[in-house]
Amino acid sequence: MNKNTISRLCAYILIGLISLTSVVSTATSALPPVVKASAVNQTPLPSSNLIWPTQGIISQGFRKHQHEGIDIAGAMGTPIYAAASGKVVKAGWDDWGLGNFIEIKHPDGTMTVYGHNNRLLVSKGQTVTQGQIIAEMGSTGNSTAPHLHFEFYQNSRLAIDPLKLLSSSTTAKLPLDKPVSPSQPVPINVSPVKVNHECTGIIVITGETAKARIQVCNENGQLFYIGQLKQDTSQAVKILAWNVGENKYRADNGSFSYLVSPEKVEVWRNGSQIRSDNFDNFQQASN
Repeated sequence: MNKNTISRLCAYILIGLISLTSVVSTATSALPPVVKASAVNQTPLPSSNLIWPTQGIISQGFRKHQHEGIDIAGAMGTPIYAAASGKVVKAGWDDWGLGNFIEIKHPDGTMTVYGHNNRLLVSKGQTVTQGQIIAEMGSTGNSTAPHLHFEFYQNSRLAIDPLKLLSSSTTAKLPLDKPVSPSQPVPINVSPVKVNHECTGIIVITGETAKARIQVCNENGQLFYIGQLKQDTSQAVKILAWNVGENKYRADNGSFSYLVSPEKVEVWRNGSQIRSDNFDNFQQASN
């Protein structure tokens, strides 16, 4: 084979390699890009391993947009514990019914609220550990008897029924007076108690919305707001109320407030109105 033939052969081979490279490159660019798998953005479940914040009986349960927490009734001065470790972001007086209250933000972004305390034992900005005594049970603010109003927030807006996080055998616990490991707490006997939500005095206003029956009741000179769901009569609330104007009455329930007039009931939260429900029918006591 002479030199010219070898040169031509090499040229053909080079042209073929260039063409093959071009085809492979074109085919590869037409394929969809490979994307690495990534986690789907989901709202994480609360990771705070809560313990019971006090001892007592559950006198009122959780109701969305009505009573966003649970009430645990006990003796005046009963210790109130931090349900999880975190930083105290609020500690002081609440003008919306909670009296002396504490709000703790936990490392996972959740928050717990402790209301109606007789005495606060921590201050804003303080870091607390799970099981640390932070207050003494009381009846400050909108309260008729000593109890703890306890709220749990997955974030600053979403309230969760604390019983869903305290009902398991690993969380339905209370710390000893001595420091203990969160994994070895002591059981607490918390049981529900039936509360009388009937008006035993004079009905001042009574009316019905699409979902609830509302009353303002005068019992021996003390006004009460009574609200009861139509579909579940066991879901009721009876709280102190007072006159705020001509035929207008207000009652505070934790961070919620109810303004009742002969025509409607307004629901407020932290000073902002969130709902107004007209009465389908109403009765007003004659003077």
